[in-house]
Amino acid sequence: MAEREEPLVRLVAAVEQAGLRGPALLFLDLLRPVDLITSNLVGFGRPFVVGTTLEPFVVRLGEAAAWAELRRLLAAQD
Repeated sequence: MAEREEPLVRLVAAVEQAGLRGPALLFLDLLRPVDLITSNLVGFGRPFVVGTTLEPFVVRLGEAAAWAELRRLLAAQD
């Protein structure tokens, strides 16, 4: 499972480095009711990022549970 979480951990680190943790948490909370739809939209873009550095993020965020995990990781940075 740790291997699957790595893209999320890297994403959280990038958000933190950019100083956007607050806005990211707000945006993720707004999307909470539509996590399934959001994951499907991300999955739709997957063929366009195959072989790029974005692929691990898209693969992971294509799962509805990843959005809750991303919220948890961002909130844990307090």
